[in-house]
Amino acid sequence: MYLRMGDLIYVPAHITLMEFDETKDAVDPEKTYIGTSPVKYHNLDKPTKVLLLADDGTQDWLPVLYNGEKMYINKKDVLPYQEGE
Repeated sequence: MYLRMGDLIYVPAHITLMEFDETKDAVDPEKTYIGTSPVKYHNLDKPTKVLLLADDGTQDWLPVLYNGEKMYINKKDVLPYQEGE
């Protein structure tokens, strides 16, 4: 599945969004690494839509905007949003 920054993503119910500590690469400040343990999480009780903040095609966790917060979702848990859903 190919996603682009700014895409609206459909997230089914009973999926968990995670917030991780982020670390900038000292050599290349364009790269950001996320920590291994979440610092905060949010379980979704019902399906929702989130905004994709980035996807370079190599990461398992995607940064998304949910209720004004930057959270991460596992790539296998999302679907591209389609009109009529």
